[in-house]
Amino acid sequence: MRRALLVIDFQMDFMDVAGATLPVTGAVKDVERVCHFIEKVNPTTIFSSLDSHYGLDISHPAWWTKADGSFVDAFTPISSTDIEKGIYVPRVDPVGSLKYVRDLEDNGEFGHFIWPEHCLIGTPGHNLHPLYMQALNEWSKHNLKWVNFINKGTNPYTEHFGIFRANVPMMKDSTTQINQAIFNTLETHDEVYLVGEARTHCVANSLRQLVQLAPQLTKKLIVLEDCMSNVGGLEPWFYDSVDAIYADAKSQGVTFIKSTDV
Repeated sequence: MRRALLVIDFQMDFMDVAGATLPVTGAVKDVERVCHFIEKVNPTTIFSSLDSHYGLDISHPAWWTKADGSFVDAFTPISSTDIEKGIYVPRVDPVGSLKYVRDLEDNGEFGHFIWPEHCLIGTPGHNLHPLYMQALNEWSKHNLKWVNFINKGTNPYTEHFGIFRANVPMMKDSTTQINQAIFNTLETHDEVYLVGEARTHCVANSLRQLVQLAPQLTKKLIVLEDCMSNVGGLEPWFYDSVDAIYADAKSQGVTFIKSTDV
């Protein structure tokens, strides 16, 4: 039985610990369960993504100002209408920034949203949780294999929630376009397990991308529901829209279980 494990963004800025800039309640317990799963199942292949950003990023406050010239607050949604009315003003590439937000809206992606600076390249918050990193190292040395690390988010002009492509791919940047190599590798496995943070965002988008871009893999895909947690404090309608992504995946043949069921 060849098993692949997709681990989304088990990084310190998403952990519910002191100093994290975007903590997800339950994330440390999720890490512990995934580490136990790796030890128990010994996957054939592991993919592990790293959300990787600059401080000046289209999803961070410094990219945008309010009408009074101050930076936009974190946790602010920005629509194309807001930009057109001058409520929020992009400091970088105004034409391209407006087009980006319109593209999100036109393509059915999550609406644009400003986050606290997180997972900045070179900072402690970018690091993987040490318990999880230890599990990866032990797996690697035991199996004489290397973890497939996936950097996502390094293009500051687009967000990159899902691991398979950016929210809006950039024509001149192949790192934002569909990563067919991951799909090709997953094709060679009997089961594909999905875990990580956050259930509401990067995991949900990874799931939706796989279902849409590689439907032949849906019946191999197994979501470990006890190994992911939601970003809290958002609007109820948003959680409903996320739940719809998971319900659609289930209707397409994706399996949902707990890590203890394997």
